[in-house]
Amino acid sequence: MQYKNSVLFLTALSVGSAVARLHGHDRRHAHAKVGEVVQKEEAQVAAPVEQKIAELEQRDEVYATIDGVLESWINNWAVQVDTATSTSTSTSTSIYVAPTTTTAPIAIFTSNPAVESTVTPVPTSTPSGGDWYETPSDGEYSRSGFGGSTASQSTGSLDWDYIGNVGSPWGSNIIQISESVANQYKHVLRFEGSSSTSQTVVFWNTYGPNGKMDGFWSPNKALEFTLEPNGVAYVAIDDNSQGGWAAGSDSVPLSGIGEYAGTWGEFDMSSEKNDGYSGWDVSSIIAQLAGLDVQGMRICNHEGEMCSSIATGLSSLLNAYTSADQGNPSLAVSQAEGPVRLVVNLDWS
Repeated sequence: MQYKNSVLFLTALSVGSAVARLHGHDRRHAHAKVGEVVQKEEAQVAAPVEQKIAELEQRDEVYATIDGVLESWINNWAVQVDTATSTSTSTSTSIYVAPTTTTAPIAIFTSNPAVESTVTPVPTSTPSGGDWYETPSDGEYSRSGFGGSTASQSTGSLDWDYIGNVGSPWGSNIIQISESVANQYKHVLRFEGSSSTSQTVVFWNTYGPNGKMDGFWSPNKALEFTLEPNGVAYVAIDDNSQGGWAAGSDSVPLSGIGEYAGTWGEFDMSSEKNDGYSGWDVSSIIAQLAGLDVQGMRICNHEGEMCSSIATGLSSLLNAYTSADQGNPSLAVSQAEGPVRLVVNLDWS
């Protein structure tokens, strides 16, 4: 997705392979712009993850297409391993990857702590009446069940250096709700499960609980639930939240280095940086780079419009990102300021 004064949508940032594709939405035109980082040698992208990690201490030439301009720099990867204590008091190992130039973005990935939202879902005992996709007549939206909203911040000058609301405690900006109260919330997603298999869904904020761009790495999760075949679930997302979700039969697959590697749904809800615009898309980039089967997913508004989809096995595509589309500036869907009502079809074909 395209952006100018933008909020990120992120679909790949892999230590060792240095593969990144970020996309957001333009606050004026609601189009797409892509910032991507790829290795110069395609063979490095396709190499096994173990080989990537073994090659961390090497000198790499990296290309980045940022705001439509192709740039390059030299990364001399140096690895430092340290330990930290998570909020769950478990010990974690962090890998810090430091390039020799400050022109490239620096990312710190934490393989642990295991952070999960502890927010209790909104109870089902107070039905509001009306269909789930309706909105309050007074324009006042419920925040029941959400944690505190965190203030946005910028960690640098690049587009993806923006951190929006991640909830306080972390992950409490994304909650599961009942159908009976769904129409009282501003941003609502209706999940419709597979016709044949149970589906586990994991949500994350793009930025993790330690303020690093690692929210999409296991075991971090803002919300997790399982849909039985043909099951339905509703999720509400707070203002100025950026993140995504992935699904899988029984569990969400992981890449060899710990990223959630199912087909991704990505979201940006009422972005403060983009004058209230929201956006969404489907992406199979991580699944393909990890060499995994691509499971289908479709996201449309409740009227069946403004869709982004990938059918199982990449048999069809619409406004969605694959590994072949990393440089395409015209993908993804965005909407002007206002409530969002989306239907997400899992295992779609």
